[in-house]
Amino acid sequence: MKKTVFALALILGAYFSLAGQQLDLPGLHNDEAQEAGLPALQIASGAPVSAFRNVGIGPRHFPLMVQDYIGALHVYISVPFIAAFGPSTFSVRLPALLIGAITLLLTFGFTRSGWGNPVALLSTILLAVHPSFIFWSRQGTLVASVTLALAMALLWAAARWCKHGNARTALAAGLLAGAGVYSKIVFVWILGGMAGAALLLNLTHLIRARAPAWPRRPTLASTLAAAGGFAVGVTPLLAFHALSRGVALTLAGEMFSTGAAGWGQLWGRLDHFAAILTAQNHFWYLGSSPGNPLWLWAFGLAALAIVAQATRRAAHAQRGLALVLLPATGMLLVPLTPTPAGLFPHHLALFTPLWTTVVAVGTAAAAHLTRQHSAALIAIVLGLTALVSGDVTADMHMHRALAKGGGEGPHSAAIYALAERLQSLHPTHTVALDWGIAPQVRYLTAERIMPGEVFGYGHTADAGFGARLQPFFQQPGTVFVLHTPEETIFQRRTEFTEIAANSGYVLQKIGVVRKRSGVPMFELFVVNKE
Repeated sequence: MKKTVFALALILGAYFSLAGQQLDLPGLHNDEAQEAGLPALQIASGAPVSAFRNVGIGPRHFPLMVQDYIGALHVYISVPFIAAFGPSTFSVRLPALLIGAITLLLTFGFTRSGWGNPVALLSTILLAVHPSFIFWSRQGTLVASVTLALAMALLWAAARWCKHGNARTALAAGLLAGAGVYSKIVFVWILGGMAGAALLLNLTHLIRARAPAWPRRPTLASTLAAAGGFAVGVTPLLAFHALSRGVALTLAGEMFSTGAAGWGQLWGRLDHFAAILTAQNHFWYLGSSPGNPLWLWAFGLAALAIVAQATRRAAHAQRGLALVLLPATGMLLVPLTPTPAGLFPHHLALFTPLWTTVVAVGTAAAAHLTRQHSAALIAIVLGLTALVSGDVTADMHMHRALAKGGGEGPHSAAIYALAERLQSLHPTHTVALDWGIAPQVRYLTAERIMPGEVFGYGHTADAGFGARLQPFFQQPGTVFVLHTPEETIFQRRTEFTEIAANSGYVLQKIGVVRKRSGVPMFELFVVNKE
């Protein structure tokens, strides 16, 4: 026991040393501020809370959700940290970092319940240094790190129910399942994977009623307990939909009707799987994303070893097969999931602990199958060494790139300089003319600077854009903030210039905020009468 605790302490130490470096980099992202920092700051300071869709609890409107598909768990987790350390990037990323450590422990617990200490330690090591896990743990609100922790907690609870079959464990599993769906809707991929794995492993039972069910047949008590727990866990989501009169359900219907999901997207999702597994391509915002391509080989060979062992029909072999089937069937739901803005690679980070566990279990299976061949065992050890060292090398390379550039695009550290510049100007009003400006500035300045967003979220300016701008033209001391043309997300520069000129105003550039590389990122303007 002492050796296990010591080993876990070393693994956690490695994780914190890799994930905890330069925690303020990359720059604070829009979603981190909007979906965690700002509402948590308002709760901690006693200010009125800006609840999503104006749906909240009590007179201060404590939020239920931060998006139609994301619960407010990160908000409440961040409150004590912001109360203790103030509104900073550290305050919203430290809890995400700690949740990552909890996820490691939950992964150990789940794996240990099925395959014992050595495999569990290997699985935890692989996850603790994996670049995707390391760098998404640093910005947890973007990937809903709570969701990932809840997934591993659910799998551990389900594994315990498989062993003991009591109603209390079923209740815990149901509660975790409901809380997971509330935390982020993509949790249904985990539930679908669990159901898919159970179904495939029970095909014989379904065809021949006398065949034994795997892993155990649910009792009425455990079924009711699980259903009751799920109902409790998902209650905040149901309450939000009731209070918002089903706005999110209407949006989901629109996404289905516009073809925002379908099997035609399958190959794109497989690319996303490879990007997350190898930590390549999708980390462009760090300045470099070399990743570790060995993971594709490791995962493929591990899955084959598990399948090969499963042909021997041992109980532990069947558990390994279930482990492979769970993410495989869960990911089949991914291309069928409609999303408002498309599905991005980081959504699949939800499966990362399962993929690393597959490799750990597959390694043990391969070692068992080749136990009489010393050369094969040496090859396995060397392969694992190369895999882990490749991950650590990629982690350090990405950190060096991050330190040099400070982050790219919406993740640029230039947001800190912008917040400081605006505070020094003391503008009467501030107007953000692009996405990725207002929430961060509001949060970093403790709402002393309150940029208004008037640009609209269409690809082109809507008919009301000019009407929203006009009142600010008439307010002396208003500062207008734009991204540079190269960094712009919603293009409004041309319309802004034309509307100002047609209204008899001349634009005056009063400042430029640059990235660490020296490349301009933000431009500040005021307007003057001609």
